[in-house]
Amino acid sequence: MMIKNSISVIAFLVLFLTLSCKKQDESAEFRFDAKNNFLPQNSQLAIPTVDKNKKPEDYPIIKIDDSNFDFGTINEGDKVEHIFKFTNTGNGTLMVITAQPSCGCTVPEWKKNPLKKGESGEIKIIFNSAGKSGQQQKTVYLTTNTLSGNDIITFKANILPKKETIKIK
Repeated sequence: MMIKNSISVIAFLVLFLTLSCKKQDESAEFRFDAKNNFLPQNSQLAIPTVDKNKKPEDYPIIKIDDSNFDFGTINEGDKVEHIFKFTNTGNGTLMVITAQPSCGCTVPEWKKNPLKKGESGEIKIIFNSAGKSGQQQKTVYLTTNTLSGNDIITFKANILPKKETIKIK
């Protein structure tokens, strides 16, 4: 028993020393986004950063036509969608890098192409109300290359629960 424990300790120490003696250049391959989330080695995700040499008026500005939408009353299980329209009213080229929904029941879709000043884009959200009932409010967090680096779109719906049917045998 003691030999097995000693071998385990020695194996752990060898592994620890091997990993801790990596060259500094090897650890440079790890990248993190603005929220300190790990990015894979070959990630093509552009990370928005504030350029300290850039003036605030040089950044793009995202102007969302209606960042709050109400689907009204829908039935449980309905899949509904809405298109949020936005325009770049700033001077820089706008990129919507990510659109992260607050739950798995919402799927955002958008073209990831850059928008110059005055150009418009759309973010379509698809909401699946399965398993939901009552008043619901959901959020989609946008990561952009604007000065603030983010924006929010929200929607709500009043969901009527499915009526239960009773089968008589």
